[in-house]
Amino acid sequence: MSAVAHIKQYKTGLFYTDEFRGENSWNGYEHNVLLRNEGLKPDGSMQFSDVAMAVGADDIKDSRGIATADFDNDGDLDMAISTNPGDLTRAARITPILLRNDVGDRRSWLAVELKGTESNRDGIGAVVTIKTGEETQLAHVVSGAAYASQQSLRLYFGLDDASQVDQLSVRWPSGIEDKFEAIPGSQLVRITEGGEMEQMSLPSAGSQTMMSAR
Repeated sequence: MSAVAHIKQYKTGLFYTDEFRGENSWNGYEHNVLLRNEGLKPDGSMQFSDVAMAVGADDIKDSRGIATADFDNDGDLDMAISTNPGDLTRAARITPILLRNDVGDRRSWLAVELKGTESNRDGIGAVVTIKTGEETQLAHVVSGAAYASQQSLRLYFGLDDASQVDQLSVRWPSGIEDKFEAIPGSQLVRITEGGEMEQMSLPSAGSQTMMSAR
């Protein structure tokens, strides 16, 4: 088979049998796309490139929902993708797709998990701000961030080569604000509204220390 014919079969989904995929596709067996942000063009507009095939994310199943979470606790976000079988009589035979991100240990990071007391238990609506050197990052805890999917409520911050976060603040929905300083990187921290931070190294959950808010 020629390379052109091989690619044509791949793109049209002929490598999948009807028994596996069902006889119908609601999106015409289109491949999933994964767009990488390439930054600004010279004219100031954003540019993206499709890297789905390069990283193994270009499946032809009818994908519908996507959720990100650190499934293997290595400091980066993995992706779970729900699929629609097209033929609903075979729905039980179609499994979700889990794409594992294996670049988490190349740079420092910080994961933040919130526990509300005056606010809601999961801290939904809270804003976490971190400062590392001259860099400032901000993230919100949100729910229902994707179609028929729920993202992890942990917030992840990339720290590049920094070994710690210089300052961290949490602004809770209740109006309470907790502040911390000098938080080591490459770990998960759990913050309870009112000023308590629990540090837990990942992937091992056995080592724990406590910090108090300033």
